[in-house]
Amino acid sequence: MAGGSGSEAVVSPTWPRWAKVVVSLAILYHVAAVVAGAIGVPPSSPLERRVADAFTAYHDLVDQGYAYRYYAEPPPTPVATAVVRFDDGRPDVTVRLPDRSLGGPRMRHQRQLALANALFADVQEAKRAGLEPSRSRMGRAYARHLGAAFPGSRSVTLHVQQHLIPSPDHVRRALAAPGNAGFDLFDEDLFTSPEWVGDYECDRS
Repeated sequence: MAGGSGSEAVVSPTWPRWAKVVVSLAILYHVAAVVAGAIGVPPSSPLERRVADAFTAYHDLVDQGYAYRYYAEPPPTPVATAVVRFDDGRPDVTVRLPDRSLGGPRMRHQRQLALANALFADVQEAKRAGLEPSRSRMGRAYARHLGAAFPGSRSVTLHVQQHLIPSPDHVRRALAAPGNAGFDLFDEDLFTSPEWVGDYECDRS
């Protein structure tokens, strides 16, 4: 009884001991995986890399295998470009991932980078498997999405390419050139040739 009011005291439920132990071990494992992933990125010792490799399956499972070391050694950035065509006289629409004009929180840009990266990787995987690039599941899914996003569209043509990281020598030469107005990170020379993925018909609904 509480205060003689006749009401029973409320007892907060507690976890059983075994559940606390399991959750604590899971948290410790996750923290260890995060630390191992951070210290295993080169430059690192053979021991650090072996420890990081022990968590590879877990990193793949939770999609936790990138963005360590603050992009100190970033790979080329995948770029996906889609051209949406119509039958009713509307001009073609070009959609780029990532969209350089995208506003709002920077996380939106990061999400688009992740989508472009996944699409590029899936196209390369289809090619390694001996399939046409158009058989990429991500490519077909993205084309379906664009078809739904642009009602009345006839087809979607998809290309992928990479935005290369300029070398220090490249930057120095550009800055030392007569009449230099600064280094252009989006110069055409820093992009690989667009790679055709596929032409996809839309349902025109």
